Amino acid sequence: MIYKNIRIRSFAMVLCFTAPFASAEMQQAGGGLSAGAAADLLFQLETLQQEVQSLRGQLEEQGHELKLMKQSQRDRYIDLDKRISLLMSASANETKRNIPPAQNQEPLPTATQSTTTNRTSSNNLITSPLAPVALQPPTQAAQQAYDDAYNLIRERKFDEAEAAFTQFVKQFPNNTLTGNGYYWLGEVKLVQGRSNEALDAFTTVIQKFPGHSKEQDSLYKLGTVSDQMGDSAKAKSYLQDVIRRFPDSKAAKLASGYLSKIK
Repeated sequence: MIYKNIRIRSFAMVLCFTAPFASAEMQQAGGGLSAGAAADLLFQLETLQQEVQSLRGQLEEQGHELKLMKQSQRDRYIDLDKRISLLMSASANETKRNIPPAQNQEPLPTATQSTTTNRTSSNNLITSPLAPVALQPPTQAAQQAYDDAYNLIRERKFDEAEAAFTQFVKQFPNNTLTGNGYYWLGEVKLVQGRSNEALDAFTTVIQKFPGHSKEQDSLYKLGTVSDQMGDSAKAKSYLQDVIRRFPDSKAAKLASGYLSKIK
């Protein structure tokens, strides 16, 4: 694209310099230049001018497309920054949230059940809340691994953060920070442009960690990403679910605002 822009500008400069000389030669030639030759020169000049106008139009169109791409990328980073700020302001509550009594909890899904769930998650909506599961408090090693992965996001090292959170959820699959790990894994994958994988990560939070503090945010992200991928019906269902189940949450306010913009 840069090479093409240089060619366009060079071509325009040549035309600007040569057009006056061509006109001057025509005037100097006077009666010595035949009518046919003069008409041919004028035709060539008009053709060159039209070509320059066409190239300028293409350049403006490409510039507009580039501007839209930059704006889209900037919006993703701004959205991620907002999420990071919200997490920092509520980090203490996330790591010390209340866990329901054991008799009202269901055991963690087995590995086979989890695999089956993940395969069908992208095609099925969560129509009702699942019972909370029993989770272990994070060990010192788990907390350190989570903090290290999260700091990579703050440093904008998204590829490294994606690898770190992937390793974290595998190494520590059932503590109170694992749901956070899957959520931020989804956010990072969105920044990387891997929307389908982001949907899988957000769905994992809801299906494997019901009652988790990141459940409402994951539902909201499922709604917005579904809309961006062209499935407005599923997007509305997710966003309405956020408002219905978490009416006083920040996610519900965001969902309400986003829902009003969906056609």
